[in-house]
Amino acid sequence: MKRLHRLLPLALLAALLGAQAEPYQPLPPGPTYRIVGPDGKVTFSDRKPTDPQVRTRQLGQVVTAPLLAPDSTPYDLHPATKLPPATRPPGGDAPAADIGGKPFPPGLPEAILDVLVHQFFVQTLVESCDRLNPPFADRYQASVRNWRDRNAEILGKSNHIAFTRFTGEQRDTLRATARARLAPLLPAPDAAADDRIKWCDRTSTDLARRQFELVGDMRVVPILYFEAQ
Repeated sequence: MKRLHRLLPLALLAALLGAQAEPYQPLPPGPTYRIVGPDGKVTFSDRKPTDPQVRTRQLGQVVTAPLLAPDSTPYDLHPATKLPPATRPPGGDAPAADIGGKPFPPGLPEAILDVLVHQFFVQTLVESCDRLNPPFADRYQASVRNWRDRNAEILGKSNHIAFTRFTGEQRDTLRATARARLAPLLPAPDAAADDRIKWCDRTSTDLARRQFELVGDMRVVPILYFEAQ
């Protein structure tokens, strides 16, 4: 019994020494940033740079690109004769994803946007021009109705994709961008009534002459390809 009492303190001391002998566990490292300078040189740092001229990405994180690439060029409502190059919007190393988390096919958000711009364009013809020039309201409405009939297939497919594959926030982004791109093509808010009526007459005539068709517009090809999958 006395021997047991002598062994207990020794065992406790050995346990304490063993605990102190455990290797030192360093704290988890902080974030590491990959930095690309204006000259293209790549460096790494544990501090996020504040220089706006360098591109920075935190390693270990997947950043999703914006839904649409910024575009400052004037929008052309006439059909595109060439398929635009499919480019990923800057700002991330992964493409934007749909409501199910799958990446959008190249060019699909831009194609939906193009259809929206045209829809808002012809909608403006009905909503604004009918009030400006009531005697010609039937003419304006007939131009829009015939345009919608001719382009019904693409309009239907675009709307279906927009409401089944895009989130509500993404649809809001598309609508806001479409209105911003369309604004320079519409009469100025302070334009004289005669100038706005001339715009209505010219636009109605161009619609009737099939100047703004979606059918044959290469920008909407991703919509047709997506539905064919």
